[in-house]
Amino acid sequence: MQVQKRRRNIGLWAVAASLAAAFALGAPVLSSSALAAVSPHVNEAVEHAKGAALHGKQGHADACVQRAEEGLKHAQAAGVKNPHVDMGVIHLMEAVQHGKAGHADACTEHAEGAFTHLTEVLAEGTTATGNRVFFRGGYGALTSDRAGELITDVHTKGNTGTGGYYIGGGAELMVTKDLWGMMPGVALVGEIGLEFKRWSSSSVVNGEALVGNTAPAKVQMTMLTASVAPKIKFRQGTDFQPWIIPAGLDFHVISPTSSQINYLDIGVQFGGGAEFRVWKELWLGLDSRFHLASNQTNTVNNFWTTGIYGAIGF
Repeated sequence: MQVQKRRRNIGLWAVAASLAAAFALGAPVLSSSALAAVSPHVNEAVEHAKGAALHGKQGHADACVQRAEEGLKHAQAAGVKNPHVDMGVIHLMEAVQHGKAGHADACTEHAEGAFTHLTEVLAEGTTATGNRVFFRGGYGALTSDRAGELITDVHTKGNTGTGGYYIGGGAELMVTKDLWGMMPGVALVGEIGLEFKRWSSSSVVNGEALVGNTAPAKVQMTMLTASVAPKIKFRQGTDFQPWIIPAGLDFHVISPTSSQINYLDIGVQFGGGAEFRVWKELWLGLDSRFHLASNQTNTVNNFWTTGIYGAIGF
């Protein structure tokens, strides 16, 4: 019993630590400017800055000015709140000024500076939509075993396992990348998930004893959960994004059924974690959650999970 309690406490502390870490890592971006979705104007500004630099290197100050002015128009029209865009605008203004004075070298230098900053914006905005499909797995445990039930062990209290593994997947759909303009850099996505869990199972006298078969046999303890949850993601536009789930809706199916032959339950989940961009739209992350069930099956169905996941943006 002490070992089981210690494991439950470790699980609860893991979820709490994930939530605290997500808040701590995400909080600094609340007061900073966000990396917004890239506007098509940024692409145009990059091309014109590149063209201005090429003309400037050839000593064509007038052509450098012409391309820098076009790039400046697009950069100012982008509507992207990003320090790299601001620096790009400044460099293009300088390029125009120096080019009109006949300083082709200076026009080239500032056009290249604008190109460098504006291409950073494109690199930061590689997540075009924020939508992802993910697959996850790891360790989980019930907060209370299902020993002493009719079908699990014919009330012999033999099926005392609580730990096990889980595997699942789902999709994230982007709702807003800046909480509707209220919190730059903080996104809200809707997560739809499906998860299978296999808890520790024992060979015990089971329900077949009712028809005279008292030979022990393994009773598989499993659970299926479908969920819909809002997920708040911090540090949008960066390669490292902590997140939290303030509260999500769960639908559970337990197996075996309870002694009263009930197997459907609902509940709420809380979670936290973080993900890191490995390459382009390939992400790896850590995931920790606690699921609080309403126990409508006359069994305690609360559990926690901790594991890893991989995600692909689309």
